[in-house]
Order: sequence, then structure tokens, then C-alpha cells
Amino acid sequence: MDSIVALNALPLGVRDQLYLRLIPEEVLVRYGVDRQRLHGPLGERLVRVTAEDDKPWARIELWAREHDRDPVLLLDVSMSAFGAPELSLVQINDPEAPRYGVDRDDNGHDTLLGTACRNAGEEARALAAGLAPGQVRRGLRMIGRVLECMDAFCRLLGREFYLVEPLFYHSALLYERHGCDYFIGRDRMDAIHAGFQPGGALHACLDDSTPFRRRGFDGSIRGRSWAVHDGILGTPFGAGGSGVKMYRVPGRHAEVSTFPGGVY
Repeated sequence: MDSIVALNALPLGVRDQLYLRLIPEEVLVRYGVDRQRLHGPLGERLVRVTAEDDKPWARIELWAREHDRDPVLLLDVSMSAFGAPELSLVQINDPEAPRYGVDRDDNGHDTLLGTACRNAGEEARALAAGLAPGQVRRGLRMIGRVLECMDAFCRLLGREFYLVEPLFYHSALLYERHGCDYFIGRDRMDAIHAGFQPGGALHACLDDSTPFRRRGFDGSIRGRSWAVHDGILGTPFGAGGSGVKMYRVPGRHAEVSTFPGGVY
């Protein structure tokens, strides 16, 4: 078994148990998930795996309660065009935390977490509450553990590395801190850092013209990320050929930092 297509072709019970390895054990324990039945203490199905036999992708979700609005953990994994596994989406939510509707615009349309269109009012509320772009709730500070689980999944497929897709500027910096390096986009990240230095073009855009471009936002990861999300680069962070893609080699920390000394 050396691909997600091969994994998806396995009997459902075997397949789901292998995908279960992507969820940190302590989170399964926290929500009382029975590892064999994938149900919670009340008999609800709390782990959901969406995967098709002939497709090179899968979605793995962990829910605190079956009918909650948001999962605790959502992971999209796939096989990239380069033949390597890819962690293309990670969402981590504290189900007990307040919710901010950044995922829907005023007409109820999906914003794709603000990457397709935006709900500026809800984003301003999220910003004031200490959240970063794309967050509907605060997280659980477990991205490092998710990457460790992905390390093991990469080894399961017999691969030496896997790709990671950061949707936001702050995501790339968090992945850096957990040992990831750049497949493409290192020059873009360095240019962003240079632009936020005093006298730089991005620093000059922090003019208090919107809640997301406040003076002083250059000094923090979250502040910079909101300004980038607000469009000061001229194009979205992950747009086309100017986007960013990262990779991680299990067991090796890349020691990369494009925002030295940056605080969250």
C-alpha cells in the first residue's frame, strides 16, 4: 500500500482504522471515542471518513457531538501530482468556544473561510476576540500533534516526506515552527517579511484604514496575517503561481524561520 487510492480500496473497517491514526490519541480520549466502533459515549458516530474507492483523497472528521455545527478536527489528505501525500486542509476547533461566522457572507454564501469572499463584520469580531483569519472558533493548540500523526501516516505509505498547504500567512509560520520547509514560496515569505520592516511597502499599508490594517500589526504573526488577508499584497496569500506550498520530513526539523522573533 503506497497511495491513498490503494488505502481507499481496502475494506471499510480496515480503511477507517488506518485513517483514524491521523487523529491524536488524546483527542479521541477527550471525547470518549470508541476506537473500534468510532462512536462516542452516547452511541453517536463521532469519527467520519469520506473517501471514494478510485479517488486520491480523503476527509477525516472528529466531532464532539453528532449534530454540532463544526467538527473538532477536520483533515483533508490527498496524493499530490508529485506522488507525495499532502495535508491540504486542517481545521481545529474548540467546540465550547464562541463562534464567529466568517465562513458565511451576509447572504449566507460560503466564503471558503474568507478566501473566496468575506464577511468583514464577523471577521472584525473574530479579530477582536484574538482569532486569526479563517478561524470560526479558537483552536485547541494541537497542530504539532496533528503533524506528528501525519508523520506516521506518511511512513505508513512508505514515503519520505509529505506536502502541506498553508491557506493563510500565519499558517505557514506555524508550520515553520513545527519543522516544515518550503517546497515553493520561500521567496514570497521573505519578501513579505521585508515589506513589513519600517520603510517597507507593507508597513506603509498599516494605516488604520480598516480594522485589519492597524499600526503595530507588523510586530505579530496574527496582526500581519490579518493585514495580508485584507489584501495588502494585492493578491490573496495562496493565489496561483505566487502561492506557498510546504513540506515536512518525518523526524527532521527544517529550522526555517521567515519571521525571526515573531510572536503570535
